[in-house]
Amino acid sequence: MKDLALGIVIGIVIGAIAVYAVTAKPPEEGLCPANAVLDKSTIESVTKKLNNLVHLNNPGVNVRISDYSPYGEVYRVKVEFYDDRGTLETYDMFLTANGSILFTNYVDLSKLSEEVGEQRTNANEEVVEQRTNASADDDPYRGAEDAEVVIIEFSEYACPYCAKFALEVEPEILRNYGDKVKIVFRDFPVHGEAAYFAAEAANCAGEQGKYWEMHDMLFENQREWLEFNETLKANRTAIKSYAEKLGLNMDDFEACISSGKYRDEVEKDLQDGISYGVSGTPTFFINGKMVVGFRSYEMFAALIEEELRKK
Repeated sequence: MKDLALGIVIGIVIGAIAVYAVTAKPPEEGLCPANAVLDKSTIESVTKKLNNLVHLNNPGVNVRISDYSPYGEVYRVKVEFYDDRGTLETYDMFLTANGSILFTNYVDLSKLSEEVGEQRTNANEEVVEQRTNASADDDPYRGAEDAEVVIIEFSEYACPYCAKFALEVEPEILRNYGDKVKIVFRDFPVHGEAAYFAAEAANCAGEQGKYWEMHDMLFENQREWLEFNETLKANRTAIKSYAEKLGLNMDDFEACISSGKYRDEVEKDLQDGISYGVSGTPTFFINGKMVVGFRSYEMFAALIEEELRKK
């Protein structure tokens, strides 16, 4: 009976917290926003507030946040309720980066019907019809050099949506439109030093002709080298191990990393992106038309075909 009552108390607490969801702005689909990093002090503050709430009815139960990771404009957090016997309940919940709103349910808009999805596609096209003269600068690209369709991507290695595009969508685009598109990768380090370090590592690998190999490896192993505990940090040892796997000259690679010679290059990409109105990753400019957030291959194919018809 005691355990049952305890479960009811926890359920009431979770239900009360869920009420705050109605005040939350829904996360924009597929976007890692700039300047929205969940830090240790915010986690500690939220944990304290949750414990104060739980202790009102059950002082023997405590709360902790054991893990968290970016999830659009919010963070998915693992909330554990425990006492001196161990963990009682565990919930996956969602927390805003400033710690002001915690809620239990997340609506994935990508699960809507195809008909609604088509309506959203049309709406998006209307919004982004205005063109921006976004520069490719001298950044690395894949595809055809003199392509009819130029896609400039502002991206970062710490963003899960960027990884999803790089690993799932971009290969399909290149497979079907490789002779008609040019995809330029520009850095937009949303997640601070972790993103900067990864971007610099890719550029240093590029000095030895392995830019894209490092690019792919960073995205493929994102959960390995990116540490989500406390603040976001890059596991530099893991990233250096990727350089070894790629057969790079490690003395040259480490000297390049240590010198910080590509810091200004990465910063220039960031500032250029800001001047074009980029506020999160990934953001694309398809012949100057801005597309914000992760999109399916089908949506990219439709936009590419539209640009080809205009040509």
